[in-house]
Amino acid sequence: MKKVHIPALPEVEQKSPTGKFHSFCRNLTLELNGGIRAGTWGGGHPFDLQIRRIPPGAAVCPFHSHLAQWEMFVVQSGTGTVRAGTETHPVQTGEVFVHPPGEPHQLINSGATDLVVLIVADNPPLDACYYPDSNKWALRPPGKVFRMIETDYFDGEEESGGAWTLRPVPQEKSAPGPAAAAASQPAPAPTEPGLTPFAQRKVHPDTLPWGPWSSPKGKFSATGKELSIAVGALRNTPTGLGGHPFDLELARLPAGKAGCPFHSHSSQWELYVILTGTGIIRADTESYPVESGDVIVHPPGEAHQLTNTGSTDLEYLLVADNPPNEFWHYPDSNKFGFRAPRKIFRAAEVDYHDGEE
Repeated sequence: MKKVHIPALPEVEQKSPTGKFHSFCRNLTLELNGGIRAGTWGGGHPFDLQIRRIPPGAAVCPFHSHLAQWEMFVVQSGTGTVRAGTETHPVQTGEVFVHPPGEPHQLINSGATDLVVLIVADNPPLDACYYPDSNKWALRPPGKVFRMIETDYFDGEEESGGAWTLRPVPQEKSAPGPAAAAASQPAPAPTEPGLTPFAQRKVHPDTLPWGPWSSPKGKFSATGKELSIAVGALRNTPTGLGGHPFDLELARLPAGKAGCPFHSHSSQWELYVILTGTGIIRADTESYPVESGDVIVHPPGEAHQLTNTGSTDLEYLLVADNPPNEFWHYPDSNKFGFRAPRKIFRAAEVDYHDGEE
C-alpha cells in the first residue's frame, strides 16, 4: 500500500509564455509511485489523478480533444467555465463532469478566486490531441506537436510519385465490379459516434440521494453516491458498451463501521481520497491510520479494508478502474466472489481431471 498526504505534496507551476494557460499541479499518481502517462501496460496505474489550482482568468490548457483518453473533473473550490464542443457551461464547487474521447474541451477560471479541481484520467497506451483553435495536432508517444499537410496515400512510397490510380487485374470472365474496386481503395476515416450532451454529463452530488448499504448484523455499513453512474456510465460495463474506463463514487462511513469485508481484487485497482474524518486502513498484514487529505492506492492482489475509527462520519472519494473480468478473495472468511455471474463461494479443492473422465 502507498499513502500520501495532499497538503504535504509540492505544487508544480505550469505556465505558458504569456500566462494565458496557468496552473499549479499536485500529481497524486506520481507521488503514489505511478508513472507519468504510463498505465499498467508501462508499469504505472490504470488512472491518473492530479489536483490543479488555477488562478483567476487563466485556463488549464488549450481547447483540445483526445483520441482515446477520458477525463473527469471534480470541482473542489471556486467557479469556472467549461468549453465543451460548441457550448459553454458554468461550473461551481462540488460539481462533477466528464469528457469522453472526441469532445474538444477546456476549463477556464472565470471567478475572482483560485479554482481548484481534482482531475481523473485513464491511461490509454496511445493517444493524440487535436487543438481546434490553432489547428494543431499532438501525438503521445512520440510527443510531437504539428500541423497537417495533406498528401496522397502513396506519396513518397514509390519512385514515380503521383496520385494513386486503380488498375483492375484482368480476369477471364469479367472485370471487377464497383464493390471490388471500392475494396481496393484506402479505407475512409471512421465516423465518430455522437456524444451525449455535456449537460447530461455534469452533476452536483447534492442533487443525488445517498444510497444506504448494510450487512445483516450491521458490522458493515455505508452510504454512497455513484457519481460515474450519474453522469452516464453503465455499471461494470466496458467503455465500448457504454461504460467508462474508471468509476468514481462518493462514500460515507458511520463511526465504528467498515464499508465492506477485508478483501483483495484479482484485477481491479482502487484509490481512496479521504475528505473528512479519521480511520484505519488494513492492507495485507499491516494497519495504517488515515485522515482528511490522505490518498491511498491498492493494486490488485492487496487485501484491504477501510474502517471509521473516529466519532464522526468518514467521507471519501473512491476511484476504481473497470477491468473486463474480476473476482475477489476474502481472507478473514476464506471466501471468493465473482462479479458475473454474481456468486460468493468457498473453494473445495479437487483434482484437475475430477469429473472429466
